[in-house]
Amino acid sequence: MSPALNKPQIPAQQVLRPASIFMFIVVILAVILAIAWSYGWNGKLDFKNSTANAQARIQSAELLLKSGQYQAAHQQLKPVLGNPQDPAYQQAQRMQWKIDWTNAMAQPPHSAARAKARATLILRLDQLLKEGHWSAKDYAQFAREARMIGAYDQSAEAWLAVARKNPEAASQAMNSAADVWTANGESVKAGQLLLQMALHNKQSALQKAYFIRGLALIQGGGGARLALTKGEKALAGLPEIAKEPDIVLMMARLALSAGQPELASQWLKAQLEGSAQGHRP
Repeated sequence: MSPALNKPQIPAQQVLRPASIFMFIVVILAVILAIAWSYGWNGKLDFKNSTANAQARIQSAELLLKSGQYQAAHQQLKPVLGNPQDPAYQQAQRMQWKIDWTNAMAQPPHSAARAKARATLILRLDQLLKEGHWSAKDYAQFAREARMIGAYDQSAEAWLAVARKNPEAASQAMNSAADVWTANGESVKAGQLLLQMALHNKQSALQKAYFIRGLALIQGGGGARLALTKGEKALAGLPEIAKEPDIVLMMARLALSAGQPELASQWLKAQLEGSAQGHRP
């Protein structure tokens, strides 16, 4: 037998082992690359603009906020806020608002620092509301926090945005907007909103409630003459409640307060005639 035939055979397992290890490494690298790419990796060893990095920055900013490090929290958000195309841009904007709002509320009441922080907040909120594209939940949060810093117009605007975004919550949101305007001494504006709510509501009980409350607010802020004018205009679109006794009496009283007794008598006469016709056999 020749020496070549007597040469020891290398086990197949030893030959395949390096190949198996190599394939395993290739698969692992492919998985890592796929995950990195899904998080925004662009093929370079730089994750500055990746979604993963943006989320990490926002989370870091929140941790810094909780520890009262407002400036450091802002610094974390800068790269994300500098890129409006970043998917996390709006989330970073919300966090920026949260940082500034928390900072403002941390300042002593009636202090110059509080006033300065409040002014900055109002400007930022104006910008956020103009940009739009927020959820109803975001708008409601803006509305509540705006009222807490005395930004009444922005609060009311945010509540109206809630009404547009979420029809199911529209009545509650518009009532909140009216409450905000009333608290700010803008009762005429609040009353006009309530009259609009009455006109757009299909339930006569709610129409009546909104009308009475709205007219009372308008009278309180703008006088009986203005309330009378607005009331007559609104009732033209509310025939179901226009002849109800308490509505007629309210309009008659407004007419008397506005110095128009003849108009008051017309309202009362129409009511009496309507009642007489209703009781005829």
